[in-house]
Amino acid sequence: MAMSPEVFQEVETATCLLSGMSSVASRISRAILSVLFFIRFGILLLGYKTIWLDEEKDFICNSTRLLCMPSCFDEFLPISSFNLFALQIVALLTHSLCVACFARSAIQAREGWLQAQLRRKKVQFNLHVIGLLSRMLIEVLFILTYFKVTEGFVHQKTIHCRSTLCEKSVICTDINSTVKNIFSLCLCAASATSAMVCLWELVASFPVMQNINQPASTTQVQWKKQHF
Repeated sequence: MAMSPEVFQEVETATCLLSGMSSVASRISRAILSVLFFIRFGILLLGYKTIWLDEEKDFICNSTRLLCMPSCFDEFLPISSFNLFALQIVALLTHSLCVACFARSAIQAREGWLQAQLRRKKVQFNLHVIGLLSRMLIEVLFILTYFKVTEGFVHQKTIHCRSTLCEKSVICTDINSTVKNIFSLCLCAASATSAMVCLWELVASFPVMQNINQPASTTQVQWKKQHF
């Protein structure tokens, strides 16, 4: 049974919101990105309930000064992994919302004569390519940021604090550093997988790009041969 235009429109909008891709992308890519979105959200929710709820309690220093441990914690972890990846989810949802709005307006567009339809498809495809590039940029940017913060993707369990508010030799230990690294690396793997899916979609779009960029007269002749 075929879906009505209203139901089809709502399904396409929901798919774009979950995957961050327009209807031009393949169903496999949209399904993979939708699953990855739920995996990321689940990891963040589970990690917040278990290890990221109060990180300072799991950070212990051999110092008796009151302000030593907070300053060492800021030196050890200038940006929390939870805050970083939560910000990434917000950025991806914002990107998906923009893609869904463009996809919705494209579906609602009226069918015109052939030349107008070709122009509309070209604009829709160009927006699809821009969406893929921006999605890849978001994924890679947050992976590099995490790499810069952790200095190598893995947080050290023990550090020597160099804060001026502490004694000369202060050693701090993060009890849950191993679990945090596992959660964070899973989120980085999800980001890398999403970037690879977008790259695969971008490469697969090259033949379509060549067909769309053909002169209008050539495209009209091909269209007439197929329909007459």
